[in-house]
Amino acid sequence: MVTVWSEWPDPPGREWDAALAASPDGNVFQSHGWGEFKRLSNWTPARWVARDSHGAIVGMAQILTKVLPGIMVGWAPGGPVFNFQDQTGRKPDELLLSLLETLESAYRNSYVRFDSYTPVDSAVAEALNRRLVRPSAPVNTGFSVHVDLRQSLDDVMQGMTGKHRYYVKSALKANLEWRAANDEESRDALVRLHDEMVRAKQLDALKKHPGEVRNLLQVLGSRAVVFTGYDGGGPVTSCLVLLFERKAFYWMAATGAQGRKSSAAYAMAYRLMEYLQAQGIRQFDFGGIAPGTAATEGVNHFKRGFSDEVVQQAGEWEWSNAWWLRAGINLAVRYRGSQA
Repeated sequence: MVTVWSEWPDPPGREWDAALAASPDGNVFQSHGWGEFKRLSNWTPARWVARDSHGAIVGMAQILTKVLPGIMVGWAPGGPVFNFQDQTGRKPDELLLSLLETLESAYRNSYVRFDSYTPVDSAVAEALNRRLVRPSAPVNTGFSVHVDLRQSLDDVMQGMTGKHRYYVKSALKANLEWRAANDEESRDALVRLHDEMVRAKQLDALKKHPGEVRNLLQVLGSRAVVFTGYDGGGPVTSCLVLLFERKAFYWMAATGAQGRKSSAAYAMAYRLMEYLQAQGIRQFDFGGIAPGTAATEGVNHFKRGFSDEVVQQAGEWEWSNAWWLRAGINLAVRYRGSQA
């Protein structure tokens, strides 16, 4: 199989997303909108596509880059994406090797870190393991919790732990008013609740700037939804979910002091899944968890209680043609983590 990688012509973005959606591994973090959102934070999205000798797309990779004289640093959340409908004769290992060779020819001193969302036992993960190395200072764990929304909500409820079912049923009795929107009012409510939570739990490293949330809502448009519960007209719990095709990703959430009294976050998760299911979403990704990590025990417990489908993804892998660049990036990531 002859494979040629080339940069995707930019714009437009609709064609990129349509091509990405043809892969079961397509996700919002490889979408055109996410790249444009990160561009506002001084990342430059480089979008690469591989085609076979017949012109069919067999691989895609959006790499967020920062380029200095003689140096390129790249981060590819959710990528690369190699699984497309017709897999006959297509080998992820050859695709990955060809991508790395293309990057090496484009940039003299390069470093790229991939964070693959494909299952850990996939052929893609095997290729990553053969061609790349694990970073010494990872950012994410590679574990997540998925909820299958193709099933009925009654079945979703039965898939929860007994304690979660109890908390959900109890929280629903508060009869909060629920609103799904992408507007200034919802953004401000979410940011206020998040700031309150950060202060209460002394988690300053998790603080979100209102401008970041505003930019995300504006750039992703209908693919970013703020889901908020109101009690007496005031917001008590809220979350931001990102959508891509039939998948939803839980990106940010917060519950205020008033909401915590009634366990409003449990009702929010249930009503959110109800809303997503009505929108045609079939997979809900609760986002990362860190099994066995004491610092995230509360978050792990909350997410895992809603589903027993704990997914281990291929996760983070890195490549560089300059050993000193790899060492420097990992040192910087480790230092940043120690400041959190």
